[in-house]
Amino acid sequence: MKIICSQESLLHGIQIVQKGISPKIGLPIYNGILFEVGVNNKLHLFATDLEIGIDCNVPAQIIESGSVVIPNRIISDLIRKFPKGNIEIESSEKNNIIIRENNAIYKILGFSSEEFSNFPEIKLKYKIKIKQKIFKEAISQTIFATSRDEGISFLNGILLKIIDNKMEMVATDSHRLSYKKIEELIIEKKSSENFEVIIPYRALAELYKLLSEEEELIEIWIEDQQIMFILEGVNNIRFYSRLIEGKFPDYQQIIPISFNTEIRLNNEEFRDKIERISLFGREELNTVKIEVSNKNLDKQTEERSEMLIRAENPTIGEALEKLACFKKGENIIISFNSKYILEAVKVINSENIILKINEHLSPAIITPEDDKNYLHIVMPMRSE
Repeated sequence: MKIICSQESLLHGIQIVQKGISPKIGLPIYNGILFEVGVNNKLHLFATDLEIGIDCNVPAQIIESGSVVIPNRIISDLIRKFPKGNIEIESSEKNNIIIRENNAIYKILGFSSEEFSNFPEIKLKYKIKIKQKIFKEAISQTIFATSRDEGISFLNGILLKIIDNKMEMVATDSHRLSYKKIEELIIEKKSSENFEVIIPYRALAELYKLLSEEEELIEIWIEDQQIMFILEGVNNIRFYSRLIEGKFPDYQQIIPISFNTEIRLNNEEFRDKIERISLFGREELNTVKIEVSNKNLDKQTEERSEMLIRAENPTIGEALEKLACFKKGENIIISFNSKYILEAVKVINSENIILKINEHLSPAIITPEDDKNYLHIVMPMRSE
């Protein structure tokens, strides 16, 4: 193999695919990147840890065909430190790599591409198209609620469900649940009306970094055990992941349908106050207590009210914040883990949020005032 390509293009391609590398696999070859000459003057790059894999194409001048696996750490650091300009990469039959840049020559020991896994073929059952920025927002609004407990693997990812030609994404760690419905999608192929899969946390966390905030589309290809994402753009990025086996909980049974209390408040102001007062929460539980009450209680009418947020720590002290709000329904005193509240309100872009509560030990819902397609359920804490 022998190619010439620009430092900027090569570095960009390496930074894309190296997200597929994980040190956990323990095999030196999979700490490397496959360099393979493609067609139409493109260099094909591919990295995988056998659970996820990412490939892309880099514009290049092809002098000689071939392929080799180059250790990621040395090639990425080296290319990053080169100045802008053209770089020549050549490999021999013994998998030795020679890199030339102006008058500099570097030699790297590589691996045979024959020992490297191929990008898998997807036996397509479902094909979906969606705007990248919409899918990126859906990931951000759900991924933080996934469980890190490896003993319950079916909660270590996000449920992606197609039902009635709409997409639902759900994550839970049994203490909280995030739900997002997406209506703006194109279903190009389906083998049944409804289906669901569980996508691993790490796959979506790495994919999130590659998604655009613009109008480009992402294609989602799904089979029984694998999922592949194809991103529009000059690099033709493909990202595959194995799916998590297991049955996701019936989340519809968890979502309350009626509430005794609804509180409307400014999201930014609430977030800032929770962030400050959480410094005084008990360090293990991060407990904050919320109290909202009206003297002239009218359960049917929304009334201007005041929310009191309290926290105390025997080794630090006490804190109190007050926040103007509007309440409809019964007075309430309830305690939450401030971390769970903060992570939810940080991914809500709405100016105002609605906090829906039944009683102090029942699940509460946080939802944007102007977005009926997103909600976050959080379990309250027992308060003394």
